[in-house]
Amino acid sequence: MNSLKNSRKADRKKLSCLCLAVVSFYEENSLTYRFVNAINLSVQGVLVESDIPFDRGSQVNLLIKTPESDQWDTFICHIVWNKTTVADKIHYIGLEFICPTDKAFKKDPIDKFKIYPKDIDFILNTRLVKVLPENGICSFLNCLSYKILDPGVRFITYGKREDSLYIIQKGLCSIQIQKQDKTIQTVSQRREGDIIGEIALLTGEPRTASVISESKMILWELQRNKFDTVCKSHPDVRVFLTELLTNRLENSYVIGVRNIGRYVMTHRIGDGGWSFVYKGKHKTLNMPVAIKMMKHNQAMDSDFIENFKKEGKTIARMSHPNIVQIYDIEEIYRTIFIIMEYLDGESLESLLERKGSLPFSRALDFLLQICSGLAYAHDKEIVHRDIKPANIHIMDDDRIKLLDFGLACTPGEEDFEQTGTVQYMSPEQIEGDPVDLRADIYSLGIMAYEMFTGEKPFPEDDIMALMKMHVHDDIPDPSILIPDLPSSINNFILKACAKSPDQRYNTVYEIIEELSSAATMLKEKISQKPDNEKEVTVVLISHEKSKRNSLNKLLDEFSSRAEDLGLSLMIAGNTQIK
Repeated sequence: MNSLKNSRKADRKKLSCLCLAVVSFYEENSLTYRFVNAINLSVQGVLVESDIPFDRGSQVNLLIKTPESDQWDTFICHIVWNKTTVADKIHYIGLEFICPTDKAFKKDPIDKFKIYPKDIDFILNTRLVKVLPENGICSFLNCLSYKILDPGVRFITYGKREDSLYIIQKGLCSIQIQKQDKTIQTVSQRREGDIIGEIALLTGEPRTASVISESKMILWELQRNKFDTVCKSHPDVRVFLTELLTNRLENSYVIGVRNIGRYVMTHRIGDGGWSFVYKGKHKTLNMPVAIKMMKHNQAMDSDFIENFKKEGKTIARMSHPNIVQIYDIEEIYRTIFIIMEYLDGESLESLLERKGSLPFSRALDFLLQICSGLAYAHDKEIVHRDIKPANIHIMDDDRIKLLDFGLACTPGEEDFEQTGTVQYMSPEQIEGDPVDLRADIYSLGIMAYEMFTGEKPFPEDDIMALMKMHVHDDIPDPSILIPDLPSSINNFILKACAKSPDQRYNTVYEIIEELSSAATMLKEKISQKPDNEKEVTVVLISHEKSKRNSLNKLLDEFSSRAEDLGLSLMIAGNTQIK
């Protein structure tokens, strides 16, 4: 007891980040281990968080590498206290070092652990684990089983529905298929760092080949049911599936692997916050398409998917010249693929980055096309919710296409997820209030401000500060930056960006009427503006010497006609060409 009191009085160092540790202990006469996160430590003990409790008073071995250390240290510890938070089901464990001042314990034989530091370092440095969020790594690692196989072991069997994938740490295995004549053929091999059997997590379909170890192997096994359990408590861990799938799609030379329904992927052409975009083609028509793959953190969100499926059919049926055409929606690999028309040109975001502000006439033309597409969607009771330059595509002939109706919702739906992009997000979206078409009008106004001025109205990098500005601050008057901005355009931007939805336009048709009038007045103003700019046209005449007199007469006549038209004419001297 005195030891415990003293350890609690010892200076504790709170770690700057979660520090991974391994606790090994005997369970049913078998040595097992558990990954935990170290929160703080002192010379006499350490505080860890775990997804399972430990019995108070029990003895365990601790393997830990602090951020300041390049080596793993080992300790023998007692569990001195155990506290569980009911809300998040996290167990906080107090471990007291046994004889912590005895340096011999830091060199305690490592084979008390079922796995070695080199094993842990390997799995932590694999590409798929590196993408995991820090707070989910520990729970993910506890899904893995460390396995050692002798040569000649079949650990994946053709035709069986098995639920595990394997990360190969050491050794070699062969992938075998059975030919029609019943003979076995080795088609490829896998070695250190490779992943095999990923289809178990992605589809759960029967195995398409058998896998045999050719040498002694060290594997990390990940079972689907364990992974899915962790995803419920740590949804961000689903990024593992996205990385797994993109690795499979982008690195496979087998066309069948890249098939998405009637389409085949070729290469990635873009990515965003919730999706990757690939170029592809229709397998029989050879028609180019864009294939958008939804990332798994949203594709496996039941609320998001329920809403998406509810609106997906409506979105797919939309047919308007200013809205990208959706051809198909495929659900496979535990995610959703949206197949749409392939577009040339560039995004409005890219254009604004290159040009800054746009000429008034071009910006008006773009806005009218955007409004035309939005009005069509609103008539079908679809609110876009993410109007921004990145979702406006400019074709080579300056036709506009609206993209990404995947975040769309019906009017009046509450936006608790705050979907959208903060720079263009309406106050009601930020506060999670019900949204309607006026949320799109606000985003349109913010985007118009940037198109005409070349600047964002709230150029704040701090997300929280930016959200407060959208909710509480009026946007700056754009005419301050652009004094010659037509008043009708200036008024449109200010009204569209009103804080209260009731003070904005009620429909996009009202905006179309105002902007059409502004476009007409701008055209009239341009046509009435005298063109006083001077131009110079140079004419070079090559002639034979014998024709000089005839040429002089021609030039005299030309000079007289030029004076009648108010043109200034200057004739240079002769130059001989040898």
